[in-house]
Amino acid sequence: MLTYVVLLVILLGLSAFFSSSETAFLTLQRVRLAHLVEQNVPGARRVSRLIEQPRRLLSAILLGNNLVNTAAAAVGTALAAELFTGGGTAVAAATISVTVLLTLFGEVGPKTMALAHGFSLSRVYAVPMAMWIWLTRPLTLALDALSRGLLHLAGAPDEGGDAISAAELRTAIRMGQQAGSIETQHATQLLGALNLTNRQVQEIMVPRMDIVSIEVNRTLDEAAALMANHGFQRIPVYDRQPEEVIGYLHVTDLNMLRVEPKEDPSIREVMRPVFYESEHATIARVLDVMQEHATYLVMLVDEFGVTSGLVTLEDIVEEVVGELRSETGTDEEEARISGVGRETVEGSTLLVDLSNDLGVDLTDVDANTVAGLILFELQRFPEIGETVLHRGIRFTVLDRDERRITLVAVEREPAAV
Repeated sequence: MLTYVVLLVILLGLSAFFSSSETAFLTLQRVRLAHLVEQNVPGARRVSRLIEQPRRLLSAILLGNNLVNTAAAAVGTALAAELFTGGGTAVAAATISVTVLLTLFGEVGPKTMALAHGFSLSRVYAVPMAMWIWLTRPLTLALDALSRGLLHLAGAPDEGGDAISAAELRTAIRMGQQAGSIETQHATQLLGALNLTNRQVQEIMVPRMDIVSIEVNRTLDEAAALMANHGFQRIPVYDRQPEEVIGYLHVTDLNMLRVEPKEDPSIREVMRPVFYESEHATIARVLDVMQEHATYLVMLVDEFGVTSGLVTLEDIVEEVVGELRSETGTDEEEARISGVGRETVEGSTLLVDLSNDLGVDLTDVDANTVAGLILFELQRFPEIGETVLHRGIRFTVLDRDERRITLVAVEREPAAV
């Protein structure tokens, strides 16, 4: 009988080992583990190698757990047979006793501990688990192949690799922000950087009608005065028509002429080449163009090849770090919606920014700006004072010119009593 007791204790210990291993290894956060590997934390690399093949690891753990649980049930039945004379009583007693013991000491207890000390236990378990996988390699390979076949028959996707997706990374950043491990400002910047890959550049471009440019046959003094008056560091250069941009001037090039004067230089000689991209390209794509050609300004065209706007490096940077100070050194004033009362915004205000300020998704229309939303709803050009109600937000046209809506009042529609 003592032999059965010792065997049962050993089997319960093995059951606890396999159960806690399952939780310890398979609930490890891959990002945290990768960080520990980079920091050369003892045991982290060994653990990382084990979970690189999660199906094989799981097959080995489940194989071991089922074997020891079955053996524990058999030993428990044999032990109960010696303690009780009635066969039926012995089986019932063995079933109840082994179930309670396995549940408490082989499942609940070990898994609870593994949840609290996952990485610490996985470091301890890494060597014996690697040995167990090696010993049962033929069986685990067969089980792994069988599981793949079943997944294929069921039409389930075979997850390839452990690479974290952009959506998962966004969730991780928000969780870090909520936990306090990532500052709100840094979280906003990280999320802004991720959004560069799925936002079109037309959302942040300077529209064609707002572009300040200069004709190529003008003088450099006129160009310098124009840049100084508007506080710009660079302006496009066009030939004959504003839509035909052939280059751009940078203020540093004009300053260099003062340091190293040339005899009667022209705008054409000083201007830098300009590059074009589709207005439907992602912001990340336009940033790649800027890096590839070492340029700070890219012109954008629509589907017909007509110039629709431009974007600068500062426009892209602002999407990541927030509003910058203007190039003249003064702060740009921009209305922000507090969610209470009536605020005034420009017609060019992006709906995605306004949605963030209001906590209401206004991007469900075929438009990028507040003016675009009003035009989408009315299907015509509005008069001053006209209003549009969209998703509980009232937009009132305060000012306009012949071609665009310039100023809009935004307020929440009062709740019905």
